[in-house]
Amino acid sequence: MNDNGQQDKLGFGRRLGYGVADFGLNLYYTGLNLFLYFYYTDVLEIRPAVAGLIFAAPLVWDAVTDPVMGILTNKTRTRFGSYRPYILFGMVPLALSFVAMFAAPLLFPGAVVATAAITHVIFRTCYTVVSIPYGALSANLTRNSTERGKLAGVRMFFAPLGGLFTAFLTLQLAGKLGAGDLKVGFLQVAALYGGIACLLFTLTFLTTREQLTAKADLWPGLRTCFRQLATNRALWILIGAIIWGSTGSAIFGKAILYYLRYMPGVNLDISLALTAFVAATTISVPFWTIISGRVAAKRNVWLTGSCITITMQLLLLLLQPSQTPVLLAIMFGFGIAGGAYYLSFWSMLPDTVEYGQFRSGVRDEGVVFGINQLALKAATGLGIGLLGVMLEAFGYVANQAQTPEALTGIRFITLVLPLLFGLLSAGTIIFYPIDFKLHRRLVRVLDWRAARKANRAT
Repeated sequence: MNDNGQQDKLGFGRRLGYGVADFGLNLYYTGLNLFLYFYYTDVLEIRPAVAGLIFAAPLVWDAVTDPVMGILTNKTRTRFGSYRPYILFGMVPLALSFVAMFAAPLLFPGAVVATAAITHVIFRTCYTVVSIPYGALSANLTRNSTERGKLAGVRMFFAPLGGLFTAFLTLQLAGKLGAGDLKVGFLQVAALYGGIACLLFTLTFLTTREQLTAKADLWPGLRTCFRQLATNRALWILIGAIIWGSTGSAIFGKAILYYLRYMPGVNLDISLALTAFVAATTISVPFWTIISGRVAAKRNVWLTGSCITITMQLLLLLLQPSQTPVLLAIMFGFGIAGGAYYLSFWSMLPDTVEYGQFRSGVRDEGVVFGINQLALKAATGLGIGLLGVMLEAFGYVANQAQTPEALTGIRFITLVLPLLFGLLSAGTIIFYPIDFKLHRRLVRVLDWRAARKANRAT
């Protein structure tokens, strides 16, 4: 079926069913990104550099598990499809591993660092088992680039909505459920989030259907697959931009908590600031979805978001605002830019599957999404690892009044580093080659090849 074919059109129910799972994923992902490092340093009082190492060290393990998971999904054949079974059977272990990250330090108070590190690796593994098939599923629901934009729009509505829920309620719930004891409170919040996520993953499994393509005939083996992936220029440009952009986002997303808590004259509540950021992301997604469907290339949405991010960073750096309304407006601007960034890269990534298939003859969405997942984790781990090392180097001490050197460091980490990474990301994505016209041509050629192969077989 060609790119405009009816079989590639998705009804609203299926888009909705697919998108809601990202609310659940972001209960985990936002909880991890916004609060886990803070939990390690300011609740468990682990040294910043050690806490950063807990995030960064598992990258070695991710470098194995993420591509392997992509390969497994590519080779999986069940009556439910290649990807949906992993969502169904992986959701409970994922929830339990999330709870374990907050339970283990309480169960083993004499080995807080070791248990935090071990449970972090276990969680990352379980997250891989669910998130890579979930992401790859979008490439197997439709090959229509416009439909993928709409699908990403629904997904990116629920993703920040889950982030909004997490940003606004996590600290409040932890305080109330734990009766002031944040260690107990975070544990109970983790259990609540795990239960909600399982319900949403079940809904996604029940409401989506895969286009069961004959991928078994296309799978060439591991060595050949990775050799042919090397020809996918669009994928590697996108991955490079993702690494730069996500590293900057990881640093800013963690450092802003310390900036808001410790910088003199800054009186903006952390939960309110994070809520403004995530609310703006949620509100902006429908707008960016419309824009994405009307521009010649999705990379233009990315570049627009990058310009907004850079502008907000410069305002925060140059104005040094301390008034709550100004800070809230800047956080809102960051959120609008975040909507453009997340929508565009999740919409662009599935299109690299057909680009790679055209170049190599191999359809490898599982491996493509596995590599993307590894890039996101690498960016997060490296960003947080760098944050931890720099906080310690500048003399940060948890729950204490900070020295002038530490405050200078917090300001540099929060404002300057993300700006540099944002510039690198924007400079990379300019070279992304796929636009709507090219993708439609790719799909037509692939259909022609498939029809010719079928005719030869008969």
